[in-house]
Amino acid sequence: MTLIGETPYIPCYVRNEFFHNEETDHSHGEFTQAIVFGFRAEPARVPMFQVMLENGAQWARVPLHMIVSQPCSSLPLELTCWWDCYGYEFSILSFPFLKGHKVEAIGRDKKHRKGTYLFTIDWMKTGWSEVPDQHKNHHVLVLDSGQWIAYPNNRLIWSDDSWITPLTDRPKEWKTPTKTYSVESKF
Repeated sequence: MTLIGETPYIPCYVRNEFFHNEETDHSHGEFTQAIVFGFRAEPARVPMFQVMLENGAQWARVPLHMIVSQPCSSLPLELTCWWDCYGYEFSILSFPFLKGHKVEAIGRDKKHRKGTYLFTIDWMKTGWSEVPDQHKNHHVLVLDSGQWIAYPNNRLIWSDDSWITPLTDRPKEWKTPTKTYSVESKF
């Protein structure tokens, strides 16, 4: 069982309302510097992270929407992540090809928000991770505003001025793959 694993070490801020269980107003709009260094997966929960605060306190289970790269206004939880964690087992990779790539994330509200790639969480050993048309990555991005988000492939439009001409929208004739390929067995 995986449950917890390493991420790239990334400087960030945590929204102070997290440290007060979001019960007091005095901490809203304030931030504490931190370093993200780990990830925690729990089924039916948003992606959560391990952080070390600048004051030496180490916190676990910091939810995605409480992490930012610079102080900024908050986004509603449903705009920071499309899917909860699929299970306890995952892998994390910072794809060298995607490192630093600019990307537009298309939110549930249909707004396009620009950001930059940080790393990817991929799920394994869960029922949904084995179904071709249900498998989803969580690409963790930092929006230009500073908010961290985690979006799947089909909600992202990548940019690279050296060779990509960005799509304005997913072509309507594209279909989600539903087949499983194997040379030794038929499913």
